[in-house]
Amino acid sequence: MNIFTNNYKQMFFINTLGKTKYKLALQAIMQGDEGKKPNDDYVIIGVPLYNSEETIASIIFSCLEYADEVVCIDDCSSDKSAEISKDAGATLISHEKNRGVGGVAKTFFNYAKEKNASIVVLIDSDGQHDPEDLPKMIKPLSENKADLVIGSRFVSGGKSKDMPIYRKFGLKLINGVSKLHSRQHIRDTQSGYRAFNKAAINAVRFENEGMKSSLEILESISEKGLRILEIPTTIRYDLKNTSSLHPIPHGISVFSYALSALSQKRPFLVFGLPGLIMVIIGALFGLRTINHVSEWTGVTVGPGVTFVWIGALGIPLLVSGIVLQYARKVLYDSIQ
Repeated sequence: MNIFTNNYKQMFFINTLGKTKYKLALQAIMQGDEGKKPNDDYVIIGVPLYNSEETIASIIFSCLEYADEVVCIDDCSSDKSAEISKDAGATLISHEKNRGVGGVAKTFFNYAKEKNASIVVLIDSDGQHDPEDLPKMIKPLSENKADLVIGSRFVSGGKSKDMPIYRKFGLKLINGVSKLHSRQHIRDTQSGYRAFNKAAINAVRFENEGMKSSLEILESISEKGLRILEIPTTIRYDLKNTSSLHPIPHGISVFSYALSALSQKRPFLVFGLPGLIMVIIGALFGLRTINHVSEWTGVTVGPGVTFVWIGALGIPLLVSGIVLQYARKVLYDSIQ
């Protein structure tokens, strides 16, 4: 393997990992990566790769202890991430243009299907996810206790080290909306640390290639009635260059997708209920205005007209919610 035949590369990895971890990595690779694999499942670990030259070698070496193959999907890195990942023993797939998180996941799943993988795991290349949790991620799949395992920050024992407050608020908002339309209560819908068995691999669909895909994957698996398990993990935010995306537009994009999915699954909740509330508010304040007008002509006509408009807007929303809810039920019954 060329990683060990070039002295310059060898010194690079020793300096990057430290001598102890380098020796462990060398031992794992030379033994065929069989030391800690749980059974005969063909396990592939996918690593989305984007400008992670300082951390990728360590991630790959750690992952090789638990997998048959580590695949790095390079999404147009401008540094030496791709070269280092190949030298570290990973299979490299390179995109010709940047396709985002969803595009990387789509490429990885297509590769995993071609290789007929039994289990696949997605783990970040920047060090936010702990590779030492891989046995906990893989074991429930090997024992047929789950179809998808999520490394969660928000279950008992999970941690999010130094997560900014605005991220916590945004994640709670997204998780809350997702909970309303999902068949399963998932506490951490935005964790990128996920492991899938073959049933889940085949169930996943990709209509979006951006960050929206994180919810889309969960939705497609939940719709198939597959089992989702969350295990505690620690996701770090005290590292530099942990994300190339600005959290605000990222959060808005994911939240809008969650709201759109909710409107399709529970249209009365999104359209009908707000419409009903607006009709009631408009009616109450409209009646109040009429009483005022009868006593003091013209004094409160302006506010009254405003609330009449609110009520008028609420009526079509209410009707839309009822019609869409009924149409969804008819469509679902016909499919069943």
